[in-house]
Amino acid sequence: MTTIENSNAVKTYWENRLSKKWGLHGVGHISYGRPYNEWLYRVRRRIFLRNLKLLPVRLHEANVLDIGSGTGFWLNTWQSLGVGTLVGSDMTRTAVRHLRTEHPHLEILELDISDTAEVRDISSRFQLISAFDVLYHIMGEDRFENAISNVARLLQPGGYFLFSDCFVHSGPMRSAHQVNRTLGRFSALLEANGLAIVSRFPMFVIMNTPIDSSTRIPQFIWRAAMVPVKWMPSLGHLYGAVLYPFEMMLTKGMKESWSTEFMICRKVT
Repeated sequence: MTTIENSNAVKTYWENRLSKKWGLHGVGHISYGRPYNEWLYRVRRRIFLRNLKLLPVRLHEANVLDIGSGTGFWLNTWQSLGVGTLVGSDMTRTAVRHLRTEHPHLEILELDISDTAEVRDISSRFQLISAFDVLYHIMGEDRFENAISNVARLLQPGGYFLFSDCFVHSGPMRSAHQVNRTLGRFSALLEANGLAIVSRFPMFVIMNTPIDSSTRIPQFIWRAAMVPVKWMPSLGHLYGAVLYPFEMMLTKGMKESWSTEFMICRKVT
């Protein structure tokens, strides 16, 4: 499959998925329903807020670009912080249409961050750029490289790039709609584009798939434990309520995890 065909296939997949499931269960872990995904996004928000306050940024003056805004969770989070200027974006027309209706006061771009031609038309430079659970859905390696270089181009010198990924250690892992790339691959590409890693910390430890485990046993155990939620999504309320306090303690105490992690980079001046 060529690069263009690959990109079109990704876009078609997400257009269809969001058209059928508009909500956090559509952009989140599709197998586990809305209740459990609401808990997952509660974790994401807490981790984000916990670490954002460490940055030397005046949020009320900052201009922010959110990449892959999906159903608008991160737009709502940024707005709650009172940022100066906020721009949303998504590669799908379904998401852009919904977001423009739900956020008429915001600029919402139809944007594929891996397409350099589309990014070239954006004249603004941003102090903060976020891309949560986005980059591992870019399937082609050349388009992944484009995405990182495009982010660097859109950042102001001294600006911050905040994003989440799995940053695996053993080797890249590929599935039908996701590529988990290595920490080394990320580190080299970020450095090549003038993006210095400031910090990396767990976003999940026990509430999401332990994708970066040295054996398949933790993944098998985790997926087996989640089978009841797949069969009866309403159980996600109970699972989330029980696991959430432990997740908060673990993400605060551990330096890295075997699941999704949060990274902050700063553009070298």
